[in-house]
Amino acid sequence: MLGGRQDPYTNLNFCNVSISYTHPGWNDVVTIVTYLPFKDHWNGKFMATGGGGYVTGGESIAQFSMIPGLVSGYAVSTTDGGHQLTIAEGNTYSSHWALSSIGNVNWPLLVDFAHVALHDMATVGKAAARSFYGSPARYSYFFGGSTGGRQGHMLAQRYPKDFDGIIALFPAMNWARFLFANIYPTFVMDSLKAYPKPCEIQSIQKAALAACDELDGLVDGMISKPGLCHFDPHTLVGETFECNDAKAVYSFGAAEVAAAAWNGPRSAKGDFQWYGFAMDANISQPIIDAAVTECDDNGKCAPVPFAISDVWVRYWLAKDPSFDMRSISHEEWDELIHASISEYESVIGTSDPDLSQFKKASGKMLNWHGMADQAIPFNGSVDYYEKVMKLDAKVHDFYRLFLATGASHCMDCGIVPPVPDLIRTMERWVEHGKAPKILRGVGPNNDGIKVERDICMYPRVQHYVGGDPTKPDAFVCV
Repeated sequence: MLGGRQDPYTNLNFCNVSISYTHPGWNDVVTIVTYLPFKDHWNGKFMATGGGGYVTGGESIAQFSMIPGLVSGYAVSTTDGGHQLTIAEGNTYSSHWALSSIGNVNWPLLVDFAHVALHDMATVGKAAARSFYGSPARYSYFFGGSTGGRQGHMLAQRYPKDFDGIIALFPAMNWARFLFANIYPTFVMDSLKAYPKPCEIQSIQKAALAACDELDGLVDGMISKPGLCHFDPHTLVGETFECNDAKAVYSFGAAEVAAAAWNGPRSAKGDFQWYGFAMDANISQPIIDAAVTECDDNGKCAPVPFAISDVWVRYWLAKDPSFDMRSISHEEWDELIHASISEYESVIGTSDPDLSQFKKASGKMLNWHGMADQAIPFNGSVDYYEKVMKLDAKVHDFYRLFLATGASHCMDCGIVPPVPDLIRTMERWVEHGKAPKILRGVGPNNDGIKVERDICMYPRVQHYVGGDPTKPDAFVCV
């Protein structure tokens, strides 16, 4: 879910300080790991790093969370939040730490995961650096995406003095609500007993892209202005399309599933429950997408629900791993969302828009969210940002949101800011008062050609004005 460089790093010299501790009465064991570059390579700064999915952090994801900061001279920390887990394990349909017993949530570990272990990481990590170097870090930063993005926003909301700068990307905030967007298409499939083949969903997506791609002035396989895109998949029903080199007919069920993914979950009465995904987001890719099916050799298909959301419902809401999501009514669906909000919003919701204390502490926070994110609807970031802006019209002074056209759910999926550039951007803002007006995105387009493009600060979006579309001056922010 996070992505990042996979090549090995070499010639790194650092001290690894691992500290395990418990909160009295909680029966937890949390481990904080801090990598400390030798003093002649230390830049005098501290960086804490986040996790992904149900992974709070830990050395299992150090290669793309901790090491980039270490290479730049930072003292870097991570926390496992009291439960060891890899990203791969976090994408399975089980949880070894959610429940203390059937019917009983392991509240200490959930609270550790939600926020307490994050504050501990800031405290312990900075203390380890101060002890090792003999002086405190001059500046402290946090870096994370997905769950790490949620963690960064939670730190700004609950622990506003912990970090000078927070890079919190494509965040899994609004946790108690957004997870239902990922499994709503599966719920619709089961309600209709309609399980479209992946090729049908993919063909509907291509039709939507063809209808909306040019709204920004250029056909490039990406949608920059999704608010202007009003494609209705039901208009395709009955028409033919190619599916695995054979003719097929668009079905009503497939149109309903695509609409469910794009519009987001709705109650039995049709009321809004959360946002859906953009029409250029790949919603049919296995593991992290919302409208996935698998088909056998006879062409019989079955849904593959988004694992993180499915686990949330069965373990934390039903509190029973054997709970069957496949047979619930729409009224029961609504009850699950209500339970998620009422039981967990105050613990892990990460949706408090009051950042006044973070502003008062002179903190700075930056979020870019890919508009083609297929795991976390980008409008969740927009919703939160607008709520912050409603409380403070000068939100740009301390918190900025950028929407990346065509980017999906990882650090380097699309035309996005390289991580080292992003870190330097935050340093300039925190240490020199130079706030970013744009972020420079770099990456391959749909044809595999390297593209550079400016990512606009919300609410502006990209618009093509002419020239070489691989160059940034071919677009303006409008």
